[in-house]
Amino acid sequence: MILDREHLERVLGVGVPPGVEVSGVTHDSRRVGPGDAFVAVPGFRRDGTEFTAEAWSRGASLIVAEREVSGGPVVLVSDARAALAELSRALFGHPSGEMEIYGVTGTNGKTTTSYALHAILSRAYGTSACGLMTTVETVSGGERRPSGRTTPEAVEVQGTLAEMLQKGVSKVVMEVSSHGIALKRVSGTRFAGALFTNLSRDHLDLHGTMEEYYGTKRELFRVAEGAKLSNADDSWGRRLAGEIAGVQTFGTSEKADYRVSVVRPHRSGTAFELRHPGGLLGLVSPLLGGYNVLNVAGAAALALAAGGGGGLVAEAVRDMPQVPGRFERVTTGNRGFEVIVDYAHTDVGLAAVLEVARGAAKSGGDRGNVVCAFGAAGDRDGAKRPLMGAVAARLADRGVITTDDAYSEDPAKIAREVAAGADAARFEIILDRREAIRRVLELARPGDVVVVAGKGHERVQHLPEGDVPFHDASVIRELLEELAGEKEGEGAQGE
Repeated sequence: MILDREHLERVLGVGVPPGVEVSGVTHDSRRVGPGDAFVAVPGFRRDGTEFTAEAWSRGASLIVAEREVSGGPVVLVSDARAALAELSRALFGHPSGEMEIYGVTGTNGKTTTSYALHAILSRAYGTSACGLMTTVETVSGGERRPSGRTTPEAVEVQGTLAEMLQKGVSKVVMEVSSHGIALKRVSGTRFAGALFTNLSRDHLDLHGTMEEYYGTKRELFRVAEGAKLSNADDSWGRRLAGEIAGVQTFGTSEKADYRVSVVRPHRSGTAFELRHPGGLLGLVSPLLGGYNVLNVAGAAALALAAGGGGGLVAEAVRDMPQVPGRFERVTTGNRGFEVIVDYAHTDVGLAAVLEVARGAAKSGGDRGNVVCAFGAAGDRDGAKRPLMGAVAARLADRGVITTDDAYSEDPAKIAREVAAGADAARFEIILDRREAIRRVLELARPGDVVVVAGKGHERVQHLPEGDVPFHDASVIRELLEELAGEKEGEGAQGE
């Protein structure tokens, strides 16, 4: 679509120089093409106005900025991010107006809940009619591609939705981060429903306080239409239900509108009952852990509230696929211990995963140990680091504190801050993540459960010296083969 001067003035709400037309929009000067509008977004480290010369050189027809710049047609706006969102929606034809978008937000469980809801919608309407946008990947119909971040910038959000719509996708499950809301990446998107998983300490480097963090999440429910579900087992979730009209609840609480009960182990995973306004639904999920019961229950509740049938929901939950990097089991052959990869990167998330691992270690007769490799991200809220160390010390028997995504921070400094909350007698520091994973695999004995936490599905590690390829599950498989080869070599020498 091409926006002429009149259309641009309606979208931006300000005057536009004569003769200007825009055929595309970006906030990245490296991606500017002839006829594009370049929106100079103020960044956390650099201001977009520093790159206007490059944008002009690449053929930009308009610069949208919050302060004066020279070189060609410029429009001044009070909020460049809001302008980026408005231009993106207009240029891509407001795709969400012709689709049903279900937003899933919260601190932990967003990805798993999104996969569960996508599985249910796909069973009901067909794979080709359903899309998924998560931290892990974007699924358009049956086509998959890796994601760069939980909620991408507005141009990519609207472009992806338009692409899905063109392919015939009518239902989309979107994982919505607090960054996505606060930085207006989803501004103006029409949401046909919303779900809140929980809230715990995270992203305070952006929001400052838990109150601001909560207020950002709540904004999704203020604008969403249709079915809205919130976790009654979470204090912030109960508050949300009390503050926003039309929000129903799910959870184990007796007052929940969609109540979970009779949770029990099942040969296929976990079985539980979901009592809802229309009756009682028995569900069997392939996922383990109480937190995953709530994730699946939330997705089922939203689907039921949106008009889905109980039988169809039960079938979809039973057959839902493994969620990459979320309590993902890595095959270890006949070594006698389990290895789990998980994205847990907060103290609450790590506690949930280690508690499930502890249950698995106890289930095989003799009590096995839980061995954990984990770290904390750099350039983020540092106060959660010792909290993560304390959680690991409480729930794991042995462990290694290692490097997560350090970004620009010193990995050794981060590790020391994590270790301040742990037990030095049981937890050692090995900064090299590959060597740390090797160490916990060497520590594991039959009956043990090894947890490698922090990066989950991710395939890149962000370090001060630059990004390097790194995928926990792949590294674990490589190391298991190496260790097996070394053991065979030792056996041959003994002969």
